[in-house]
Amino acid sequence: MGKVSLQALKVFDAAARHCSFKMAAQELNISATAVSHHISNLESRLAIELFVRKTREVSLTESGEFLASATLSGFSTIENAIHALETQNHKVKIQTTSSFAAQFLIPQLRTLTKSHPELEIEIASGEQLSHDPQAISIRFGDTRNIAQHARLTLELFNVYGTSENLRKCANKERVRVYIPKWKNPNLTEPPWQQWLQNNELDVNAFEIVYFDQESYCIHEAIAGLGLVFCSSTLVKSAISSQVLTQSNYSAQPSQLGYYLVSAGASLIHNQTQFINWLKAQFD
Repeated sequence: MGKVSLQALKVFDAAARHCSFKMAAQELNISATAVSHHISNLESRLAIELFVRKTREVSLTESGEFLASATLSGFSTIENAIHALETQNHKVKIQTTSSFAAQFLIPQLRTLTKSHPELEIEIASGEQLSHDPQAISIRFGDTRNIAQHARLTLELFNVYGTSENLRKCANKERVRVYIPKWKNPNLTEPPWQQWLQNNELDVNAFEIVYFDQESYCIHEAIAGLGLVFCSSTLVKSAISSQVLTQSNYSAQPSQLGYYLVSAGASLIHNQTQFINWLKAQFD
């Protein structure tokens, strides 16, 4: 490959696509003679004929078709990568869990819009997202093996609900509690049992309902259908808008939290701005 120039391959690619040296010259803004010269040098270096030359047209040989397929694919891949990087400069792509996106990130974006109106945010949410190297990935899990600079939160868990349902709970009335049961079997369960023990409460005082999304649990509590046992981050917006209230019971610490995946990778300016803003939301 060292004896073949990139410029010669670009000229060959254009000539192969058009089956014309003249049209390749027009595309590349060089003379038809220069195109012919590059092709001849390439054929000489490879010791193989790439085009069948006729009086008014050229056509690819079998070897030429083989190389043309490779150059078309190769230059297309490069162009797509450049386009992705250019797009990345104007848009910050975020990958995160559905609950974090719905309950925390999207409501908080209003403050980002005010402080950084130039940032365009694109959010992809889900529990099993394909890796996108151009995206900032925010995940939830055990933070004990996560580097300090990549951690966003260390979650406290407590019971939240409407004033009426919290009053029932305080009066020892049996009340429904919605608790997340993670889809990921490797994820540590919410510290429900520890919370009960630390607050000296009997599990039989509660009717337990499990959902596989923390946001579903929060929605049920907001609707007044019971209490929610969840992480402090995801109820931040509901607490600030006073649609939910935290119970007077002691919150339960955990090793669970949100963190950045590949936080040490090189970041463009807009991504750095977003991460700095995001970390400030937890200070």
